[in-house]
Amino acid sequence: MQVNKPSTVHFVLIFIFSIGCDNPFASREAEAPETQQATNWIPPTKASDVLDNLLNAIKDQNLTNYMNSLTNTALNGRKYKFRPDEKALIRFPGVWDNWDLDTETTYIINVFQAVPDDSNLSMIFLGEGIETPLPDSTVIIRDYELSVPHIRTTGQFPRLIKGRAEFHLAINAEGFWAIFTWIDDSIEDNSTWSELKASFTQ
Repeated sequence: MQVNKPSTVHFVLIFIFSIGCDNPFASREAEAPETQQATNWIPPTKASDVLDNLLNAIKDQNLTNYMNSLTNTALNGRKYKFRPDEKALIRFPGVWDNWDLDTETTYIINVFQAVPDDSNLSMIFLGEGIETPLPDSTVIIRDYELSVPHIRTTGQFPRLIKGRAEFHLAINAEGFWAIFTWIDDSIEDNSTWSELKASFTQ
């Protein structure tokens, strides 16, 4: 039986192929891990979970979790509303006329971007608060304190805010609680959440 020997052309082709391709047995260079944003999200099966998520979203500067704490009209048919305290209503005329989820997004993004990397937002709810269940919703009232170490010029941009928030919450189509109405009230002469929101829409 005659066996065909490899020709010179075969050797040339094998040589070209071997120098033109990466070693299939060489280990791949490790890829850098993706940077993930800090998250402390709790599936809000209780109304109080929403406030915990809101607090954590502010501390973590997590836009997605912040916005997920607010109602989505497409999910539960309720349009999100924010009612400012009386002082901010007078001080920032016109700002509140069309306040919606888009305005809320703009304000919180501006706050997050104004805080330098070596600083942190500090948010706490004070006291036990009051929760009042209603037939199709619930109302939670909490005093708050928020420190915002931003780099914007002082004056109209408050760095420490204190006040009382009244949150109206309902269950959305996904079976989770979310805020559909947020009412802000001042305590004494402190800057409020309303003033922070109005200032950082700019």
